[in-house]
Amino acid sequence: MLSEAEKSNDPNKNLAEIYNDFLRYKSNTDRSPYSMLLELTPICNFNCGFCYVRKTDDELKQSGQRVMDFKQWKYYIDEGTRLGVSNITLTGGECTIHPDFKQIYKYAYDKGLSVSLITNGSCITDELFDFFKNYPPRQFNITLYGMSEETYHKTCGNGKAFNKVINNINRLVDTGFNVTLNYTAGKDNFSDMEAVLEFARSKSIAAYPTDGLFNSGNCDTETLKNELVDHKKYLDIERKHFCLLRGLSYEDATADYYTSFSEPIKHNPTGLNCAAGKSSIFINWKGVMLPCLNLPDFQYNPKELGFEECWNQIKTWSDSVPILKECETCIFHYKCRLCVAAHYGDMGEFGKVSPRFCF
Repeated sequence: MLSEAEKSNDPNKNLAEIYNDFLRYKSNTDRSPYSMLLELTPICNFNCGFCYVRKTDDELKQSGQRVMDFKQWKYYIDEGTRLGVSNITLTGGECTIHPDFKQIYKYAYDKGLSVSLITNGSCITDELFDFFKNYPPRQFNITLYGMSEETYHKTCGNGKAFNKVINNINRLVDTGFNVTLNYTAGKDNFSDMEAVLEFARSKSIAAYPTDGLFNSGNCDTETLKNELVDHKKYLDIERKHFCLLRGLSYEDATADYYTSFSEPIKHNPTGLNCAAGKSSIFINWKGVMLPCLNLPDFQYNPKELGFEECWNQIKTWSDSVPILKECETCIFHYKCRLCVAAHYGDMGEFGKVSPRFCF
């Protein structure tokens, strides 16, 4: 692995980023898939209250359903590659505890695909760490839920996992892997948000916080009521993080934070404003293709319709979705959540703005 000094002076790193940006732009333009997210399993060793998908082994057995094995996932990797996918992200549940995780990962890796992970970081054993050194992923997206065993116990039901997660983050970063942190704010871990962001800054790694819990799956309306944090307080902490990263004073950064890229833009009257239906494919643990993981009401089965036909139907569907018209003329256009799935989950229909995301 490259040292920090070598990485900072490596011209190929920037060229790789430029090339990926080009592929993403070309895919959006051509309406061909660039990336694919594979939800390997709903099983997780955590029990977060706001998780939309998480199931226990017993719940899965009682449902009569089973996670797909390597041979089944191989079909989706092959079909996605055939359509032009070059980046694959493995997620869950906790993807690393899938019985065939290494086999699925290595198959995608050996096909020349750029493989990333979304993981809680607690299940990276010494054996798995050595595996990643031999087959390094493009990126580890590790969700950090707090900065203490107590917070992990309240949020995830697994306080002992905290030290494992921190130790794994440290050794991945120290080895030179590309690590980013995700942080989801809920009622039990919101008090740790500043500490999580400070930890990311201390390690010089990117952090992506959110309080945008989705009304989807296990995270239903009642759960949202119990889990949502004060959006304005959340934004205040996010703003402080923004200022610290850029060396700005908190008092003088208002214009920079709230009005940069604020020029309203006009879109077509319909069509998603994200990668769904343009360059990104999502396959859930049942093998069903969705526009994105937070739009489970719109499902297409590749085993019945064919993989390419499902992608074509998602493209057609995504072009028909009404835009959020109220957001189009707002000066906070780029600072607000324009995620169609988030608003749809709250409002139950497209084109309506959820008040919890609006200034």
